[in-house]
Amino acid sequence: MKKIKISRQKLVKLYIEKELSTYSIAKLIKCDPTVIQKRLKEYDIPSRQPKKKIDLDKEKLENLYLENNLSTYKIAKFLNVKSNNTISRKLRDAGIRARQIIKTPITKEDLDYLYHVKKWPFSKIAHKFSCTPTIIFRRMKEFGIDVRTVSEANTIYAKNDFSGNLIEKAYLIGFRLGDLNVRQPGSLIQVKSSTTKQEQVELFKKLFQRYGHVRVSKSNLCYNHQVGLNKSFEFLTPKKDNIEEWILESDDFFVAFLAGYVDAEGNIGVYSKQARFKIKTYDKFILRLIYQKLNQMQINAKFSLDSPMKKGKHNKDLWCVSVNKKQSLYQLFNILKPHIKHAKRFKDLTIAESNVQERLKP
Repeated sequence: MKKIKISRQKLVKLYIEKELSTYSIAKLIKCDPTVIQKRLKEYDIPSRQPKKKIDLDKEKLENLYLENNLSTYKIAKFLNVKSNNTISRKLRDAGIRARQIIKTPITKEDLDYLYHVKKWPFSKIAHKFSCTPTIIFRRMKEFGIDVRTVSEANTIYAKNDFSGNLIEKAYLIGFRLGDLNVRQPGSLIQVKSSTTKQEQVELFKKLFQRYGHVRVSKSNLCYNHQVGLNKSFEFLTPKKDNIEEWILESDDFFVAFLAGYVDAEGNIGVYSKQARFKIKTYDKFILRLIYQKLNQMQINAKFSLDSPMKKGKHNKDLWCVSVNKKQSLYQLFNILKPHIKHAKRFKDLTIAESNVQERLKP
């Protein structure tokens, strides 16, 4: 379905300035009122409450407005009326002359601080200054204060910049290529994954909770976890089918990358009393580069087609990198161990490492 086009400027003019209802605007734009309501939310435009009939005699209005000197906002609040515009209309209908308007006492600095630093919504700011969200919106326009983008408006939790550590960066890229779904709507980097293993959830938290709020939900036996990160994590966005040169050119960075990829996709175990190391994925080019780099580092690795494409089972060829010789396994486990973060993977590596050490004894 084609998305209805209506700019923020036009919506503000029709809804805020002309005070048309969402139904009236929808009729003008030729769409459903729910479309307008959703667009108001997307643009972070404060919504008005539906009007309701209210009976007020002139005497009561004069008492509240003239004698008690209450504002239309406070009268609306006192009478449990959602909109102060209703009170203003009742005053006009009763022939009560409006007092000189005194602007809500709020400075540009205070408004900018509450909105952009404290991340308060219009409703909370309006409550603090005893006025309506519409007045706050208009005052922001007067001051030239930009409204938050859609992604910023949906941001509740603080997001910290990436540490800049290249070992950590290489690990995260490896883990991302193996296990993570990453997309960038606006300025927000959304990182998601799902698993049936609690250890994988704990690893996800360990990696990202200091940078953003990690949310975990469970559906049947599957855990879904995600985190929103700021733009310093843009290096995770592209889903590449290769390994970047800066990683391949350094043994240290490559080992960190490999640890991330192993934590996501690797298998370490002892089978028939012999330790084994395997990575099986559909990423042929990445596995070929891992195989080549391991052999450059004097670690005897094998690269092979594990399972050809099979309709109804998998739609791509499944490839494998394996290390089986005890001396090469000893070297590999020795360099990988400081970087492995997955609890089960670390436990499996420790058991396999003990097996190799026993077999290396004269």
